[in-house]
Order: sequence, then C-alpha cells, then structure tokens
Amino acid sequence: MIFQVMGGDERQRHLARYIKEKGFTVYEKIKEQDPPPRWDADILILPLPVSKDQAHLFMPFCKDAYSLGEVGASFQGRLIFGGMLPQGAYPCPAIDYYENEGLLWSNAALTAEGAIGLAVGSTPFSLWETNVLVLGAGRIGRILAMELKALGAKVLVGVRRQESVDLCRAMGLKARLYEDLPLGKFPLVFNTVPARILGRERLKRLPKGAYLIELASSPFGFDKEEAAEEGLIPIGAAGLPGRYSPKKAAELIGEIIIKEMENFG
Repeated sequence: MIFQVMGGDERQRHLARYIKEKGFTVYEKIKEQDPPPRWDADILILPLPVSKDQAHLFMPFCKDAYSLGEVGASFQGRLIFGGMLPQGAYPCPAIDYYENEGLLWSNAALTAEGAIGLAVGSTPFSLWETNVLVLGAGRIGRILAMELKALGAKVLVGVRRQESVDLCRAMGLKARLYEDLPLGKFPLVFNTVPARILGRERLKRLPKGAYLIELASSPFGFDKEEAAEEGLIPIGAAGLPGRYSPKKAAELIGEIIIKEMENFG
C-alpha cells in the first residue's frame, strides 16, 4: 500500500511519519524541495483544511499550490482523505476525516490548550484571578472555559441562547446572553464563534488595551482593524493544533485514517 501525503502544515510531516511507522510506504509533497507527487499512489492524504480559498490545495510551505482540479484530475489511486473537503467530484471515494466526532472534540481540546498557551505568551498579566470572557459554548468554548477556570481565571461564557446558559451552568460555568455581557470588566476575550459577535458598539465597551484572541473561522467574531481603532489588541489564532501540538494532532488524524482504511477494505 502506497500513500501520498500532500500540502498542509507541520501536522502533515508528523502524519507521514505516523503512517510510515505503521509499515506503509509514504511519499511527501509538503515542502518546496519535496519531489513531485506520486499520482499513482493507492491513497492520497490531503491536509486540514484541504483548501483555504476553495480553489487551491493548502500548501503554505510551497511557492505554488496545486489547484484542486489538478489534484482531482491527476490522482489515479483508490481513496482520498482530507479535512474539510470542498464539495465537488473526486476520481474515487473521498473521506473527510474532520467529520469524525471524536476528532472534532480532540481538535477542540488541542485548540483550547494552544489558545491558553498563546494567551500566556501574549499578555502581561496572569490568567489566575483575571476576568476572562469566552464567546461561544461549542466544543472549543466549553473546553476552553473549563480549562481557564481550572487555572484560576474568573471565566464568563457569552452565548446566544438561554439553553446554552443552562448548559454552561450545569457544567459549573458562569454564562450570560450576549446582550447582557458586562464587557467593560474583561481584559482578555476569546472568541470561538464564526459570526460577528463584537461589532463596533460592543468593541467600544471593552476596556482599552484588552486582548482579543480570535479562534473562529471567517466571518470571525470581530473585525481586527475596528478592534485596533478602538484601542484593543487583536490576536489571530488560526490553526493552533498545527502550531502548538502538530505531532498529537497528526496522530489523531492518523488513527482515523487507519481505521477508515480497514472499514473501506
């Protein structure tokens, strides 16, 4: 069985090693100096995300990225794996490993861990006894809030619906609806919601010099330029598992791929 691993960040390097350790032959096209892809490999492993513009393969370590059409037309193997696979025709069965519920929760845990590390390294204050606002009570928001609380932070979770308030309270977390948030007391805010929660008026209510860490994808929870204009400090935090824990993130993906291969036969 021959694998071709393409694109992505450091997770892909570790993923290639993980697959090799399982006894398979693996080729890599991740960095510029890597040889051209083996389009005749049995299995093609694409990154997480497969694409950031829905047109080209995510390949941050290469000057020129392959178009998704080129990848689809060139691969002649049996099976494709990828994270957040764009909709479209593939030459063979394609499995989106990022739809695995276990991976979603594991990735959320790694994201929360990376977010805390980023906050510690970016702010002049301690998380301990600091008022911290977490926007959103999804997977990342809940895990992040619990870990911040365990570190002694005074955490409040901002949510859209009353049932989310009830869920957070059942977990021992304080929560309030977006419209009821006392924004002026938070020097640190984590956003996990891919929706514009912090518009200009809410940004004005945050204390000057507050740090805003963006964990969500587009359209994001706030506009960085608007935040900076209001005297706030916005910090982008995309792809934290790939930046802070690429080896563990790769192992989690590799486990799913090996299991799916067995199911696929």
